[in-house]
Amino acid sequence: MSSSKEEFDLYKNTEELMKFAVEFQVDSEKARKIVKDTYRKKEPELHNSFRITLDGLLGRTSKQLLNIFENPTEKTTYQLSLIASFLRTHFLINDLILNGDLIEAFTLTRKQLETLTRLHEIDEKPILKLLKKTPNVINIFGEAGKKLYPTLSEIAHFATPRVGELLTVFSHKDGRSGPSLVPAYNEDALGCYDRHAYVSIYFSFWFIEFLKKIYGENYDSNKDFKTFMILTGIAEDCGIIKLSEKVAKTEK
Repeated sequence: MSSSKEEFDLYKNTEELMKFAVEFQVDSEKARKIVKDTYRKKEPELHNSFRITLDGLLGRTSKQLLNIFENPTEKTTYQLSLIASFLRTHFLINDLILNGDLIEAFTLTRKQLETLTRLHEIDEKPILKLLKKTPNVINIFGEAGKKLYPTLSEIAHFATPRVGELLTVFSHKDGRSGPSLVPAYNEDALGCYDRHAYVSIYFSFWFIEFLKKIYGENYDSNKDFKTFMILTGIAEDCGIIKLSEKVAKTEK
């Protein structure tokens, strides 16, 4: 085969690869728009109110970090990085769920649970005892952690075949069935959101307390705490948290 022929084939192959890559992304984006529209139509009104309240509370409290506080320590500096990561990931997970990317959303929710655990651990232990160690979710969340973390880990590691059901399985006219290659609405979407929201509720409470600690009188927590109480009330009505968890959280 001549060198000119090889060059021609390489060029043609590259064009073809670009075409398929673009087509796949276009198909995926079209599918995500359909999924998002379906999710919003099926989302219960209480869940929608909760989602708006939670996102607004996290957005408002995050603005407080734009203000300078005195005497930053090694612990608070570490925690600030974790907080920024948690906040950014929270909104990423929202998009993933609304777009139908549930496995990715569950996987990042696992990361959020570990981040929140590490925030608590930094409050309680010297940093040197935490370095290069996986956050101990069970120690912080007890029974709730024992139930939630294994589920999130199973999905993150694709540890069982049933995880594939989160991709949505379609049956074809010829009898074949298989997972959708592009996002599709899945009935587990709301359950995925509930687990994501559960972790973010705990973070919200911790975050308000953190801001009070580092800003002191320069942070008026009254409005944020009252909003948090409204948030947990809606979460209780939605079934995201139980009354016992709500009371325990506010009595700390």
